[in-house]
Amino acid sequence: MLQGNPEQAVGYFEQSLALHRQAGDRTGEARALGNLGFADLRRGRYQQAVDHLRQALALCRAVGDRTSEADILASLGAIDLKLGRYEQATGHLQQALALCREAGDLSRQALVLNGLGEVLLARGRFADARSEHAAALRLAAQSGETYEQARAHDGLASSYQASGAPARARRHWHEALHRYADLGAPEADHIRAKLGQAAIAPAIR
Repeated sequence: MLQGNPEQAVGYFEQSLALHRQAGDRTGEARALGNLGFADLRRGRYQQAVDHLRQALALCRAVGDRTSEADILASLGAIDLKLGRYEQATGHLQQALALCREAGDLSRQALVLNGLGEVLLARGRFADARSEHAAALRLAAQSGETYEQARAHDGLASSYQASGAPARARRHWHEALHRYADLGAPEADHIRAKLGQAAIAPAIR
C-alpha cells in the first residue's frame, strides 16, 4: 500500500499500467489500476479512485488475484468512509477481512481492522472501535507492520479522547507519533496537531 507522496507515485503507476496493458498482463494491469486508485484516494480524488478501483476489482476477480482483491476492497471501504457511507464501508472492509484471514495475512488483517475501527469511530461506537484497533495493534505487532501499529494507536487515542479519557488518548498518540516519525510519515504532523502544544508532544529526532 502507498504510504509516501501519492503525487510522485502517479506517473510511475501510469507507466506501469501502460506497460502491462501492452504486454497483455491482466494481473499486472489490475495491480497498476489498484495502485492508481489508492493514489487517487490519498489525493482526495474519490470518483477517479472509484473508477480505477472498480476496473481493478473486476480484473482481480477474473484472474483470481485474491490478495489484490482484498487491497482494492479495503481502498473502496476507505473511500466510503470518507464520503460518510458507513454501511458500504463496513461491507467492503468485511469482504476484505475475510480474504485476508483466508490467506493468513496478518499485516493486511491489521490494515482492514484499523479501517473497521475508523468506521465505528465515525459512527460514535467508541468501545467497538477500540476493540477493532486493539486487534489491529496485536496483529501489526506480530507482523512487524509499524505503520499499522501507529494507525492503531491513533485510532485508540481518538476513541479514548471521544470517550472522555484524555490521559489515555495522549499516551496512545505519543506511541503513534514515535512510530510515524520513525517512518518519516507525514501523519506524524497530524498527530502533533492532535496533541496540541509543542510542550505536550515529545521532541522527535
